Formats: sequence, structure tokens, C-alpha cells
Amino acid sequence: MKTFFTHSLGCKVNAYETDCVASKLLEEGFERVDDPASADVIVLNTCAVTAVASKKSRQHIRSYREANPKACLLVMGCYSQDESEACASFGADIVLGSGRRQDAASLISGFLSNGEKVVSPVADSRDQKYEEFGAPSLAENARAYLKIQDGCDNFCSYCAIPRLRGNSRSRDPREAIEEAKRLCCLGYKEIVISGIHIGAYGKDLGDGSYRLPDLLDSLCAKVPGLLRIRISSIEESELDEKFLSCLRRHPQIVSHLHIPLQSGSDGVLKRMHRHYSTAQFLEKLTAIRGIRPGIAITTDLIAGFPEETEQEWGETMSFCRQAGFAEIHVFPYSLRKNTYAATLPQVDPAAKKLRVKEMLSLSKQLRKEYEEGFYGKSLPVLFETYDGAKGMSYGHTENYLLVAVKGKKEPGSIEDVIYSSEVSSD
Repeated sequence: MKTFFTHSLGCKVNAYETDCVASKLLEEGFERVDDPASADVIVLNTCAVTAVASKKSRQHIRSYREANPKACLLVMGCYSQDESEACASFGADIVLGSGRRQDAASLISGFLSNGEKVVSPVADSRDQKYEEFGAPSLAENARAYLKIQDGCDNFCSYCAIPRLRGNSRSRDPREAIEEAKRLCCLGYKEIVISGIHIGAYGKDLGDGSYRLPDLLDSLCAKVPGLLRIRISSIEESELDEKFLSCLRRHPQIVSHLHIPLQSGSDGVLKRMHRHYSTAQFLEKLTAIRGIRPGIAITTDLIAGFPEETEQEWGETMSFCRQAGFAEIHVFPYSLRKNTYAATLPQVDPAAKKLRVKEMLSLSKQLRKEYEEGFYGKSLPVLFETYDGAKGMSYGHTENYLLVAVKGKKEPGSIEDVIYSSEVSSD
């Protein structure tokens, strides 16, 4: 029996797609293993969202080839779309870029039988249809990911993803609903709605009237056993009245929204080509909290964006305090080729590093304040894993507080826990 090993870099969409390829290989009779050095096939899903991500992708390709010269090495994902020939030169046998992932299993079989190498990035990334895998993802623990959308049309000035992932394209709602049903039949209680620009879902379907809130309505109505729906990320512009009404109607949609801010300075937002102001962003947060008091609102933020002044950075720090995020994911600005931001004067690396440190400190403070607001409250926890060595079970509340309790809890079980510093795992 042939064996395979997989590794996914970057976002949850990558992880989902890697699991879909793994599902196909299992169907073809392959066995999954944990050691790349002994596998017949190595599947690496790459990332290129930052320079660090691209570097990691290169390092992994070289490392896997060195560790296992005889294996079939398949490389896919954003970095391989951007640098397909480089991937081949580093030792990849099959390079797929951001497409043809549904062909991965057959291409691997072809290579194993006749040594046929393939370098096939998407020729025109901005003219793609949604790629339906036709196989359920291999969900981990009690939480499963459901991909509903791919690509992005926003073209923020710092981002290469619209060029690498391609145009925004939506999954057929019938396929998404059927996969959700399969996952719930397997016992998963929570589904994480995933995509590159989830809020754009449905714009390209028919007349464009069936959007994300409509899909959420359908999932809540048609999928038995679906207790929790988590939205991996949604943009400020998609938090319209239709979405807010959906949030009011469906308690299955958990009290946690990740809404990327990127900067708390209107001047920087304009240079980023983000189409909202800080006032508009804050207005949306107020509306959401009016519907779901205590909701966890987390965000992404870029520190050291080109031309960002000390005053603008101060505006960002002040705004983040005012917004009261539950957590801030901070990224130093990373120059990406073929983007507008790459042409602007860059911030001094030392200043950028200091700003990241300052924002991480603020995030830690805000996280602590948010957690303390739930001390003494009974919260339902979906348990996901058990560490036998420590005798501890781990899970998350609806608002994504990580909880650790002594003793074995069945993965997928939901139990009420009195939240405190003793059970907080942060």
C-alpha cells in the first residue's frame, strides 16, 4: 500500500483543501502517515500572504526533497501559483498552483506509474470557476471547516491574494448544504464557514440575490444536528442589515466575529484601499453588540504600513482601545510584488518592529479584560481534545474562550463550565 504525508501552511482554507486532497488519496487506497521521510507521496500546500510565508514555503519544499529524494512531491497553493518554476527547481514533481486540486490524486498516480512530472499553475487566475472537490473534508476533533467561497476582488493595496487566488467565486449552495449534512452525520457539532472573502458569497451566483445570510438561513433550517456555526472572517462592508437580521434570528451563529480592521487611521485605510472609515467600522461594532452583548470581536491589524507616521500609529492604538477587541492579530507589513503599497516609501524596520510589540501588548491587555468579564459565568464548552499525559480536556466556548478542565471529556461533547482563571487556558 502506498503512503502519503500532508502539510498545510497558511490559512484555514489551505487546511481544508489539503484535507480534501487527502480524502481523495484515501479513497484511492493510499494510507496516511505522519513521517514525510518514509512516505511515498508528500503533499505540501503553500502560502504567499507575506514574505515570511513565501520563505517558509521554499524551505519546506527543499526540506522535504532532501529528507525523501524518492517521494512524489506535490506542491500546491499560493506560493506555487506565484513561483511555479522555482518550486520545480527546488524539487517538486507536481506543481498545481491555485487550481486543479481535484486532479491531485490522479496526477500522483500518474507520476508513481510512469514518472510524469507536471507544472501547471492557473494560466488566468482572474477567470476561474469554483472548484468542487466532491469529497467531505477530514475535519479534526469536534469542529469542521466548510469552504463556501474562493478568491477575492477587493485588491487592497498591500495584498497579492486576488492575483494568486483569483476572482471571487462561490460554491453552489446545494453542495455546501449537503457537505454540512455529511459532517453533522459524522458527529461534528460546529462548522466553521471558510473562504478567502466570505462576505462576497453569492455575488456570482445567478442574479446575485442569494448571499451569505441566505446560506446561513439554509444551513440553520436544513442541517439537523448543527449546533454551532462560526464565521471565520467577515469584512465590515458585509455587515449590512441583512446579515445583522440573520445574527438576530439564529442562535446557532456563535457570539464570535472576526472582522479585519487593518488600521485604525483613516489616512492609512485610504492608502490601503480599504473602503470604510474608522467611524463606519465603530458604528458596525456598536450595532453587533446591540444584538449580541458580550460577543467576542477579534481583528487583524497591519503595523508599519508604508508611509505610516507616528501620529497615524497613535490613532490606530487609540482606536483599538476604543473598539474593545477581544483579541488583535498583529502582522508587520510585508512588501508583496505587483502591489500598489510596494511602490510607496517604506517604514523603518525598527519602527515597524516596535509597533508590532506595542500592539501585541495592547492585545494581551484587551484579551485579559475580555476574559475577566466572563469569570463566574456558566458557559457551554464544546470539548475537542484530550491530553492523556496531562489528564486534561480542552475545548472552546461559543465566544472562543479556550477552556481546560481535568479529566477526560468526550470530543464533541458539550458541557457547561464555570469560567474562571483556573479553567482559562490562555
